[in-house]
Amino acid sequence: MKKLLTLCSLAVAIAAALLFNQLAPVDDARAATPNIAVATPGVQIVPIHLQGQFTADVTAVVRLKLPFPAKVLGVSASARASGGTTPTLTVDVLDDGTTILAAPIAVTAAAVAEGTLAAPTIADESVITVNLVITGTNPTWDDIDVVITLIRR
Repeated sequence: MKKLLTLCSLAVAIAAALLFNQLAPVDDARAATPNIAVATPGVQIVPIHLQGQFTADVTAVVRLKLPFPAKVLGVSASARASGGTTPTLTVDVLDDGTTILAAPIAVTAAAVAEGTLAAPTIADESVITVNLVITGTNPTWDDIDVVITLIRR
């Protein structure tokens, strides 16, 4: 009887936890990339690390073919450090030559910047490229990271 009571108590606790999880509000205020359920299948994270120092614009610094159709959930970019006089860096992500962002991501050294999506749907076998635009007087940008979060369609 004691064992049955313990199992019933455990079942009630699990049910309450599940119900609370369904009813509790999720704090999305800080999340530019949507928070989706852990059990959602097909979520892919594409981390891109561009090691070294960049001093000028680079078109298609990254080029990859996506082997499945997808919906982009978010794009972020960062750089470890910058140098020069008033260096600026913007990162753009393109799907078959057309940007998926509302505007290129303006990067500040040692901070992560999130992009705003304009065209998040990517077709099967699309070529994804990343462009860097660098301005300033003798600008340098070190170790740039771009993270693309997407879900298979």
